[in-house]
Amino acid sequence: MDFLKYSKIYFTIGILLIVASLFSIFYYGLKLGIDFEGGSSLSVEYKTERPDNSKIKEALGQVKDLGSVEVQPTGELGVIIKISQKDISSETYNNVITELEKTGEFDHSSAGIETISPLIGKELKQKTIIVVIVSLLAMLLYIAFAFKNVSKPVTSFQYGFSSTLMLFHDIIIPLGVLAYLGHVSGAQLTIPVITALLTVVGYCINNTVVVFDRIRENLIKNRGMKYEDIVNKSLNETLTRCVNTSLTVLFTLSALYYFFANEESLKYFTLTAGIGVFVGIFSSVFLASPLLVYWLKYREGKHLTKNK
Repeated sequence: MDFLKYSKIYFTIGILLIVASLFSIFYYGLKLGIDFEGGSSLSVEYKTERPDNSKIKEALGQVKDLGSVEVQPTGELGVIIKISQKDISSETYNNVITELEKTGEFDHSSAGIETISPLIGKELKQKTIIVVIVSLLAMLLYIAFAFKNVSKPVTSFQYGFSSTLMLFHDIIIPLGVLAYLGHVSGAQLTIPVITALLTVVGYCINNTVVVFDRIRENLIKNRGMKYEDIVNKSLNETLTRCVNTSLTVLFTLSALYYFFANEESLKYFTLTAGIGVFVGIFSSVFLASPLLVYWLKYREGKHLTKNK
């Protein structure tokens, strides 16, 4: 299969997806969850059986001025309920307890509410941004170091930069989808979603490194072969492995999404991870290595122009 023959089409698709995702992010905006914006957190421990999340949310929908509600199971019978309303009055709290009693019998002594400060949310946002930036820089430096002895004509830094650029592609697209879903159905950027994005970073860089490593091996074995032919050969040799491992993950995520569709935090975790893994296959196979070939051709063309 000649992967490089239609590389311009691949780049066009990638650029269009990124532009559409950036438009979605800036136009609709990302709805931040309670962990980032602040609110209230109520914990309850049921005695015999924990009701479904949807049943709890439906009950709390009868209480006025609560704002958005997130339900997160904890332990065997416990539930953590996060409410976007920051200041819960005693009357509102009593109404919440009354509605929860309709969902099942729980231990009243276990019920407790605390405020999630916006300052904590602000600090959490800052730390999240730092974690993502540090992760991307660490990937860049690691790959540049790992390929420092790679045979020419492409430098190790270009391998690192290409893989990091692909990670930007793999993160921005799920965020763009999340921004649109936030506008349509109220999807929020939460800690589980951030976890999914970091999982995507680790998974997709693994696919890219596998392809790059095969290119490095083939450069040593086939010293007389043109670089673009080596890239094409390497992609053909690693395609089955990349697709099979990615499909395994996608099948698992699809099952999680289907069986836990009512649990909002897990639903958007699996959706974000699934989209990230899917676009990660595309970037690892059709974008990262062809980009190296494009850079090489551009540099060689520039060099020929200078000599003329």
